[in-house]
Amino acid sequence: MRFMTISPGHNDARRIGHRGWVPVVIATAMLLAVVAPAADEMLRGNAFAQEALVVAEDLDPRLSERLRSLHDSDPEGFAERIASSTQLRALVDMRREDRRAYDMKILELKTDAKVRTLAASVRESRDNGDNAGFASGREELRMQLRIQAGMRLANRLLQIERMQDMVVQLREQYEREVDEAEADVEVRLQNLLEIADKPAE
Repeated sequence: MRFMTISPGHNDARRIGHRGWVPVVIATAMLLAVVAPAADEMLRGNAFAQEALVVAEDLDPRLSERLRSLHDSDPEGFAERIASSTQLRALVDMRREDRRAYDMKILELKTDAKVRTLAASVRESRDNGDNAGFASGREELRMQLRIQAGMRLANRLLQIERMQDMVVQLREQYEREVDEAEADVEVRLQNLLEIADKPAE
């Protein structure tokens, strides 16, 4: 994996406790996106409806169940619901175009949801005077926030890799065009010289 190294040494534990967790979480996120791809079940309906339901299943099975029920009972209402969800439509497009980026984005969104749920629980413990629950919940929330940050950084790293791949492709295209341009110059030069050498009629 490019851009990411973890140097060994006796300070590893300290780095993990401070900023060293960043590459660890990024590496884990990118690994999960490879070994745990989103589901591919084919669902009923047109192609976009199928993909939207698969995306919903990847995000939250409960959301998928509600949408599937709406799709079966009220197709027009289902279409309106999908059309109004810019995030869902964007995820469908991402799933079509870049599966690795899609899988990582799903992991990030699931982590975001977990952070929100956990934060509400921690606030409730604090408000109820549950000091032990608040302390343990706060530490768990801190860890989830680190995971959340790592997911976002992993997505950014993937964007950088995609851009680098694009630069490589553009460089290769440029080199081909240089070679073709030089060959074209030689052909045109030869043609022009042959025309100049022909006697005038």
